[in-house]
Amino acid sequence: MKIAIRREVKPHAGFEDEYRSSLLEYVAGGGEPALGRAYELGRRALTEQKSLVEMASLHHQAVLALVRDAQSEKHREELLRSSSEFLAECLSPYEMAHRGFQDAVKALRQLNETLEEEIKRIAYAVHDEAGQLLVAVHLALAEVALDLPKPQQAQVAQIKELLNQVEKHLRRYSHELRPTILDDLGWIPAIRFLAEGVSKRADLPIHIDAADSGRLPGAVETTLYRIVQEALTNAVKHAKASNVWIRAWRENLVLCCSIRDDGGGFDSGQVHAIPGRKGLGLIAMRERVSAIGGTLHVESRPGQGTELCVRVPLEGDHANSNRARG
Repeated sequence: MKIAIRREVKPHAGFEDEYRSSLLEYVAGGGEPALGRAYELGRRALTEQKSLVEMASLHHQAVLALVRDAQSEKHREELLRSSSEFLAECLSPYEMAHRGFQDAVKALRQLNETLEEEIKRIAYAVHDEAGQLLVAVHLALAEVALDLPKPQQAQVAQIKELLNQVEKHLRRYSHELRPTILDDLGWIPAIRFLAEGVSKRADLPIHIDAADSGRLPGAVETTLYRIVQEALTNAVKHAKASNVWIRAWRENLVLCCSIRDDGGGFDSGQVHAIPGRKGLGLIAMRERVSAIGGTLHVESRPGQGTELCVRVPLEGDHANSNRARG
């Protein structure tokens, strides 16, 4: 049986007042309608981005006020039981949102893994199959050149040199698309290889401060490589940077990676508000990082460069390897 408690409703009450009055209504015998209001309050709190800590503190204060006025131990127990039921109903939208987030992260992780497998297949096809075709063309040209006069042989030699350039570019593209060094040695040697190629092509100094601290799970290494790859692409194509700094270090059980440039920068607070703009790949970056349980923070201002900082929580066995000092 619910305890009769006088309900006070303030005009134009805020969220905290609405919560307290709805809780009072429920413990006073409000039944299902009052529980329904608890659920709606939970949805509203979620929409307003109130944290679970805030909700717990609010509930704690409301319950303290109720228990303080309890006239007996039995009365107090009934209040606590009813309050717990109200809180559980209020937090149910958080639980559903959390489950939905977990399902979305799982689906995103599977999608990224599928994409990486396809990228790996294409990279190997470019490297191996295209390479074999180029070898066949070289042999055919060499055979044709045997019966040609000297001037035409010189022309064939020029064609062969062009084919060598094509082969060189295809090899580089396949390595950057999915470098074998990423699978063989890990993400830090892979980004060093990537940075070397970007630096030469774009005449862009790239400074790396990261020690190889042991292997990480494949999904984590691939994500970190892709984030650095996208950041370097942005620095060259969009930021017009003169320097890029890449750092990697560990803070207890968290792996941190920072990519900073001295380019043109942008308004990081407004980039998502522009219709049709993809945010320089920031959306894709955040999705990739979220899929491995990490976070991506972007700090940028017009004329002051851009810094991306990735933080990825590590499992105990990976976190205890040698530190990467920044």
